[in-house]
Amino acid sequence: MSGRRRAPWLVLAALLLGCPAPEELAPRVPTFEVEVQDAFVRRVTAEGYLEAVEATPLSAPEDAQRPMKVAWVAEDGSHVEPGQVVVRFDASEMQRKLQDSRDDVTAAQREITKERTLGSASGRKRDRTAELSGVEVGMARELQTDDERILSRNEIIETRIDVDLAQAKADHARKVKAVEGTVSRSQVGVHEVSRRQAAAEVERAEEGLERLEIAAPHAGILVLERDWRGNPLRVGDTIWRGQKVAEIPLVTQMQAALFVLEADAGDLAEGLRAELVVEAHPGTTYEAEVIRVDTLAKPRHQEVPVQYFGVTLKLGTTDPATMKVGQRVRATIFLEQAESIVVPRQAVFEDDGELMVWRESGDGFERVPVKLGASSAGRVVVSEGLRPGDRIALRDPNHSADELLAGDEDDARKAEAEAPAGGPVR
Repeated sequence: MSGRRRAPWLVLAALLLGCPAPEELAPRVPTFEVEVQDAFVRRVTAEGYLEAVEATPLSAPEDAQRPMKVAWVAEDGSHVEPGQVVVRFDASEMQRKLQDSRDDVTAAQREITKERTLGSASGRKRDRTAELSGVEVGMARELQTDDERILSRNEIIETRIDVDLAQAKADHARKVKAVEGTVSRSQVGVHEVSRRQAAAEVERAEEGLERLEIAAPHAGILVLERDWRGNPLRVGDTIWRGQKVAEIPLVTQMQAALFVLEADAGDLAEGLRAELVVEAHPGTTYEAEVIRVDTLAKPRHQEVPVQYFGVTLKLGTTDPATMKVGQRVRATIFLEQAESIVVPRQAVFEDDGELMVWRESGDGFERVPVKLGASSAGRVVVSEGLRPGDRIALRDPNHSADELLAGDEDDARKAEAEAPAGGPVR
């Protein structure tokens, strides 16, 4: 009988020994210990090229009367000496204009000579007419008499008329000569103006021929101007007066021109710290500072619609031995860099529109509201609600990992069932 009584107790003891402890039955929630990070960093990377802070521009003549075509241009990036020709324009148009202007001068001079010759001939003709009229006046006066014993009354009247007519012819000849002389001088003046204008055109054309070459004012590296496609100046391009064709950078001080994607440029501002690496010398990093951010995004290439903001970096130091104008660079711009409490993004939950974390407290977890600051990939700054040393849950402690996984699978199956036939599950 005693053996029968002991049997149930032995079975119960065996069952108790085979069961795990309560701690082993409870799900283990992964946690994260909160601490102040040395530096929470948000950064933006960009590419660009080096350029000189200052450069001597080379431009087409300001007084060019018409567009000019490039006949020859020095190699982009070549070293030039003072006085060396870097751009030469086509002279055929200017030579044609010079010849046309010289022809205009000759034609105007020919008209002046012709008008003066005609004026002189007309004046001599009027002088002869006046002279003959004067002779006729003299002869008529010699024959004039009022003695009716010599001439009849009608003859006396005719003689008087002859004298008056001869006198009128002489006066008319002198007046016509004066008028024609005035007209002739006016015509000569008009042709003289045309001649002076043509002569001025000749002078400008000759000066233009002398300025069909652009020379380097000082030694340096020649950087040709580029069009909207990025192509440098080349033979056959049309240049307008005053248009910039090239520049000679002063390489003692360089800066970097960067292109930042529009999506990454939201927090860019002047004064941000940056680090720069020249691709040709990747082992050296240079300190830099943002000094300008474009106000308008635009594509780098017309055929690619991706928008970029232009950013200019001021370099802390310039190394002429390794830095060349136009070299490609990579830069990192630090948007934010400060000591902060940073936690994994998965530790932050949202409950009824309020952000919170589960902080370990005793044998469980308590709900703690938090305020967030800046964030980066997988991490977020907690500005209020946590202190260094706090330990927070990396998943909801009210649900086991299997439940969370099963919930995710249910959500996926529901989304697949609700998706249109043949359409992808998003």
